[in-house]
Amino acid sequence: MDFHYELLEETRKEIKNMRFFNETVGMNEEDYEIIHDYNEAYENAFHREYKYGELKGEPWSGILEENMAELWGIIYQHENYAELSDTVSHLEIPELDDIEFTIKDHDAIDEICSEIETCVQSRFVCGKGNAFFERLFKAYILGGWPCGWKNGKIIVYVPANK
Repeated sequence: MDFHYELLEETRKEIKNMRFFNETVGMNEEDYEIIHDYNEAYENAFHREYKYGELKGEPWSGILEENMAELWGIIYQHENYAELSDTVSHLEIPELDDIEFTIKDHDAIDEICSEIETCVQSRFVCGKGNAFFERLFKAYILGGWPCGWKNGKIIVYVPANK
């Protein structure tokens, strides 16, 4: 398996430049469902279970885990999967410590950092080939907080323009 070391370095630079909850976020509403209420975003990210369709009973964390399982499935197909798994699990991403947040909600910050780490792992293994994690990462690059799913779109919190 060829890991994407060059993309890893590019991704680290993108993380270093991330700025969250900026009111000038240029989020494309064709690709994302935009919300402006922080409490709704928090509810979506941590407590909401979907009631209809293919996601019935799934929380946002379950959707993330399901997509991550696909990534790990790629790793476990190889005969040296233990070594590959160890490499991916222990990727160093010190740039996460340098991200500046305008919120003090540690649950949200921890979740954001964890999801960005997952996006980095996906890029390291699949390049830019995993559409879900690429959309997720793009939302982060734009400064929003992906926090749920609606009508085939990732729900992204961005503050309302004042």
